Amino acid sequence: TTPTLLCRYVKLRAGEQVRTSFVASGEIYYAMSGSGQSRNGNDAIDWSAGDVFCFPGGGESTHRAGSANSVLFSVTNEPLLAFERLRAPLPGQAVVETTYWPAAEIERQFQEVWRRPVTANTTGNSVQFSTTALAPSSNTIPTINTAINTLEPGCDQRPHRHNGAAVTLAIQGEGIHSMIDGKRVNWSTGAAQITPATLMHSHHSTGT
Repeated sequence: TTPTLLCRYVKLRAGEQVRTSFVASGEIYYAMSGSGQSRNGNDAIDWSAGDVFCFPGGGESTHRAGSANSVLFSVTNEPLLAFERLRAPLPGQAVVETTYWPAAEIERQFQEVWRRPVTANTTGNSVQFSTTALAPSSNTIPTINTAINTLEPGCDQRPHRHNGAAVTLAIQGEGIHSMIDGKRVNWSTGAAQITPATLMHSHHSTGT
């Protein structure tokens, strides 16, 4: 957790269902493994590994795994609302609408990203997940920016910093490490790491 966001691993056994009700502006999910269906209000999303989706906050969500065990990585801004003593939006009044980004479309977007020229100011290659209601900003929900980043083998990301804390989920962590405020942090596939706000950091790919 950070002062503005909270992350969870939602592990679902085959055929199992879990219900959640978060006091948040919205809910963001990355399907780490398996497949299943998630519902929020009248909206239903059939997801599989590599998909990204979000739901509006303030309602109940249900997640059911398919024929295999599944894992979702879930992110909300619950701590921010708790600190400000704010309530989640009422049903139908959330700024964010249900949005689904399938893995195949994410991969197609990455093909476009790879064609862009690399300059001295490039900090990596990423696909960002913005929702229509928040355009032209790149935020997924009002206080959270979500992206999938990648580095080619042997590449080093230019050191940079963020105004807010960053949570990094290692989708493929073999041979990858970060330098955070001068300290080396080795990646592990499936693990999440927190980079505090304003700390200089970079990511490095020495694997295959």
